[in-house]
Amino acid sequence: MMAFLDKASILTSIPYPLHSIDVCFLEMALSTMPKSDPVYLKRTEAIENALSHLPKQPGIYQMLGPGRRILYIGKAKDLSNRVKSYFQPVHRLLPKVKRLMEQVIDFKTIVTDSEVEALILEYNLIKQHKPKYNVLLKDDKKLPWIGLTQEDFPRVFITRTPGKRGKFFGPYVNSTNMYRTLEVVRKHFPLRQRKKPLFQSRPCMNYYIGACSGPCQNLVSKADYHKVVQQVEWFLKGKSEDLLEQLERDMLEASKKMAFELAAKIRDRHRAVQAIVQHQKMLYPDKTMNQDSIALISGTRYCVFMVLSIRRGRLTSSTPKQVLLTDTEAAEAIENLYTAFLMEHYEAKDPGDLPSEVLVSYELTDSGVIQDWLTQKKGQRVKISFPQKGLKKEMVQLAEKNAQQVLEQAEGTDIKNYRNNPTEGLMMLQEVLNLQEFPERIECYDISHFQGSQTVASMVVFSQGVPDKAAYRRFKIHWAEGKPDDFKSMAEVMTRRFTRAINQDEGWEEPSLVVIDGGKGQLSAACKALDQLGLVSQPIISLAKKFEEVFLPGNSRPILLPRDSMALFILQQIRDEAHRFAITYHRKLRGKQSTRSVLDDIAGVGQKRKQALLDAFGSVKKIQAASIAELRAVTGMSDKVVKAIYEALHPDAGVTERTEQG
Repeated sequence: MMAFLDKASILTSIPYPLHSIDVCFLEMALSTMPKSDPVYLKRTEAIENALSHLPKQPGIYQMLGPGRRILYIGKAKDLSNRVKSYFQPVHRLLPKVKRLMEQVIDFKTIVTDSEVEALILEYNLIKQHKPKYNVLLKDDKKLPWIGLTQEDFPRVFITRTPGKRGKFFGPYVNSTNMYRTLEVVRKHFPLRQRKKPLFQSRPCMNYYIGACSGPCQNLVSKADYHKVVQQVEWFLKGKSEDLLEQLERDMLEASKKMAFELAAKIRDRHRAVQAIVQHQKMLYPDKTMNQDSIALISGTRYCVFMVLSIRRGRLTSSTPKQVLLTDTEAAEAIENLYTAFLMEHYEAKDPGDLPSEVLVSYELTDSGVIQDWLTQKKGQRVKISFPQKGLKKEMVQLAEKNAQQVLEQAEGTDIKNYRNNPTEGLMMLQEVLNLQEFPERIECYDISHFQGSQTVASMVVFSQGVPDKAAYRRFKIHWAEGKPDDFKSMAEVMTRRFTRAINQDEGWEEPSLVVIDGGKGQLSAACKALDQLGLVSQPIISLAKKFEEVFLPGNSRPILLPRDSMALFILQQIRDEAHRFAITYHRKLRGKQSTRSVLDDIAGVGQKRKQALLDAFGSVKKIQAASIAELRAVTGMSDKVVKAIYEALHPDAGVTERTEQG
């Protein structure tokens, strides 16, 4: 079935910007068009036939684009129901799914025996093909790892690109901690340190100082060497209890053989490991507790996963993964991100390294499938939990706290880079928005209120890409207190602000770009106010917070900037600053309102007279009960002010009655 053109499609297909009056006339004309059936995407006879023969079994499906390129890979418990859901009327599809289906020309499916097999197959195919519309976890930077080579006599090394050429432990956020760990390994576990022997006929200095056991000169057997390698693996994996028990047995065995020098070396190794174990926090009294706590914190450009590993009741390691959000809608797909991370994190681990329980910070609908996969991989039951209270909830919160620190560090670096060179970002913004002039002065507006009360607006200014706080302005909205209407409030702010620009008031020059915090409604209200003032050429956009969509006047389709775009970063910075400034002013007014009394509304009663009345009578109720003579006796009160106070506090009393009392 071929797609019909609807009103939105016609409006957005016009290649030049429309004046708001033109849009109104065009919408009136389009409203007379006969209503058509729901709009469907194009479905060929082959697709219709394939849809009718879909199996009602678990498996994976692949959406194919031009050239049969794989655009998306998904898994399903019921392939028939899942695939058919993509071929619904257009208005029922999410924007991302709609964009995908506009490019799909065919699909294919693979049936599996279970959901677990579908999960594994989906993960492997996504890793292999990297489809455009799948959530991909892309590292913005490589953190360091400690590796053990795959050789007859392995050695330790540092790398930022772990692969399949050895065993890897990490990553390490703090390089200082990594080098301290490496120092302990090299000092107490005598593994070779050189790639090639320094001498052919004798060992190098590392052997004589005890930092190497001399495998290059056959001074240690392969079995004894690999015993030390096993101990290093236990140490780097956090299996300190197993390592300590092994070292105690080795030390006792060396003593029985009268090898006291070897026993002393093993004793020193035991003490070094014991010192590290004593600094590890004991979180559970149960020493058999093996658990991973995994949290996800999402920011504007990055998200961070943090894995806190608990082995034998102790916190043994914290593993972060910093991910660049290159997909503008990745932030909404929390479950997809989580599933992808769990598969990637545990796929490469040995069965013995898997925990008995995984704590997550989001409730996952696919947790049962992932749980079954981990159980099969480990050979023992693995439970996935979303804790709500108790010590397990505290562990998830601890992981979130650590993830937040990594996120702030990552995004703080972006802020620093932007502030060092804001011109580059502004040039990118000019290009993206197709601005005729360089955005030297950018203004952003935000509305803030509490259920319609104390409605205020903020105006923040960025000059040359940095905040110009002297130019910040704030507005009290006057049109209708108690009736929340962000659109009408925005129109009032635009009218008041740009009327001053038209009158050429000092400090109110026209900006290079206006940014509205909100969506299409707020932008439309602002544009209408500017049109009424005759400022039809003023560059203006809006930024909607949920999906960071940029809207332009006269275009219902938003611009979705990449998450790593410096242009989007600039808009987010000024939007967040406008929101902060508006909230601060709104809270200030609410604070004043909460301490306000009826005396504040009486003409002639300022702060000094108000304080004098309260000092004399103690409360507003007692002031109301006082006579005119008692009020006149208060220091600083004139007859006119006393009369105004009495009339304000006794609105139901007649003039004659008040005069007689006076």
